[in-house]
Amino acid sequence: MKKRISKFFKAVFKPTSVKADVKRSHIVQLALGLVVIIFVNVIGYYFFARIDLTEEKRYSLSASTKKLLKGIDEVVFIRCYLDGDMPAQYKTLRNETREMLDQFRAYNSNIEYEFVDPNNFENPKERDEFYRRLFEKGFSPINITTTKSNTQVQQYIFPYLEITHKGRNFIVPLISSKKGIAGDGIIAGSIENLEYNLYSSIRSITNDQKDKIVFLYGHGELPAEYLYDFIASLSECYDVDSVSINEKLNALTDRVYDTIDVNKVNISNKYKCMIVAKPTSIFSYKDLYIIDQYIMHGGRVLWLLDALNVSMDSLQSQPTTFATSNFTGVDDILFRYGAKVNTNLVMDLQCAKVPIVTGQYQDNMPQMSFYPWNFFPEIHPNSNHIVSDKISPVKLEFASTIDTTASSATKTPLLTTSSGTRIMNAPVNVSLNMLKQKQDPKLFNAGEKTVALLLEGEFSSAFKNRLTATMEENSQIAFKDFSDSTAMIVVSDGDIARNDFINGQILPLGYDKFTKQMYGNKEFLVNCVNYLCGDEDLIPLRSRELIMRKLDTAKIEREKTLWQVVNVALPIVVVLLAGVILSIVRRKRYKK
Repeated sequence: MKKRISKFFKAVFKPTSVKADVKRSHIVQLALGLVVIIFVNVIGYYFFARIDLTEEKRYSLSASTKKLLKGIDEVVFIRCYLDGDMPAQYKTLRNETREMLDQFRAYNSNIEYEFVDPNNFENPKERDEFYRRLFEKGFSPINITTTKSNTQVQQYIFPYLEITHKGRNFIVPLISSKKGIAGDGIIAGSIENLEYNLYSSIRSITNDQKDKIVFLYGHGELPAEYLYDFIASLSECYDVDSVSINEKLNALTDRVYDTIDVNKVNISNKYKCMIVAKPTSIFSYKDLYIIDQYIMHGGRVLWLLDALNVSMDSLQSQPTTFATSNFTGVDDILFRYGAKVNTNLVMDLQCAKVPIVTGQYQDNMPQMSFYPWNFFPEIHPNSNHIVSDKISPVKLEFASTIDTTASSATKTPLLTTSSGTRIMNAPVNVSLNMLKQKQDPKLFNAGEKTVALLLEGEFSSAFKNRLTATMEENSQIAFKDFSDSTAMIVVSDGDIARNDFINGQILPLGYDKFTKQMYGNKEFLVNCVNYLCGDEDLIPLRSRELIMRKLDTAKIEREKTLWQVVNVALPIVVVLLAGVILSIVRRKRYKK
């Protein structure tokens, strides 16, 4: 057998001098090549692989996306309305969207898509009717003006995807405010968010039931209008609810009593995660007990707390105010879980700027100047945990330090101040006059301080050994003194989740309307909720960064002619050169 194979390859590749042998050899080589090509295609049909040579792995899907796509067993149809003649930046977004959808379809043929040009109608009435249907679905188009044949033309652009699955529709905006609300950064942020938007949308439409999360009210928490953008962001992946406990034992848990044994009760949490955003009034003893038992049964909590009562609003009417303790009673149970939010204020040399009126222009318009406000620390996140990794700097307002206390929980700092930190213990005199005073760097020597802390593990109840024996043994109350494995995050600033307004219009969470800088507050908070709900796979998708390599327009104009000649002439020269070399080689070979 070995001799036959050896003889076959020698016959195929041996040098020939006879014309018949050359013809036979070429036919055999052609047949062998076809066999190899067919074999590779058969292997490729059963084993799928892609090679991504880009530095940032632009064309590689995350492991969580691949896992999601493998689980889709029915058609998910995606219709993109971003198509047609439009400005270059929108064409870039369209092309990136098409490539991303091609990647999705490469991993699962149940992903189908089409691109629709909303302006491709010869009849204006048909086009307007199409617009009307899109408006009814909730599309908010972008009105742009382009120049065609020296004439300005207005047109609508619809940067949206419409995802359909089992008769359900889901509208996905392609424009993201990740890096700002205007300019080139918004397109870059939208491209970076493509995989996350598609992943979260397909995940939502293919899952029949979302996890429930709840915002706690009834203790002076932030009103819903100031949490609008945070709630809207969470609604993409979760069912968001609100609740006031009002000392009701079943406000956070479902209690099912056994029909046979009345002393037996099954308790389960209604919500996967609870968010407590800046409470300002005292929690009753019963409310704290209900929260404690929610945690004991595996409930997760995101605490956004202000240890002191102070805000920029209080400095509007007077230049000086005192920051006093904001006692709510929450600090008592947190102490037993492993965290203590101190009654102090953090001052940081690494801080945001605020505008101050320093004069007037001739038309009586106020002249504004920006000064660093050390009470607004800019926290540059560290990479020690997935929650705070690869996000933009986070802006805090009048934050406090967080210490750890003795408990069995694992404690991980998520946000820390810079090394140039100063601590001001309550009561703190906060004055706008401090803006114009040059701060002494020698006083900012407290080092890095924790302002956001993750607690994980099993917690001892804050009410252990604090109830009467009768209450602890009462089967109707069903007191639990030690928790299931759970987690909570404590942030020492309630305003971290607060979105701002301009003329009644809601601004994105984290956007500073004065400096026009986009901070990473929303990214951080949504990461916190994702982590607490066990959805860590969403975090790296949202934090993905792609390098937008723009062409140097000046260099293009300068070297345009050179590269045109190279692109047109060089291939012809290479082909001619190869033909001459091949002719010389063949002539020498057959001359012998």
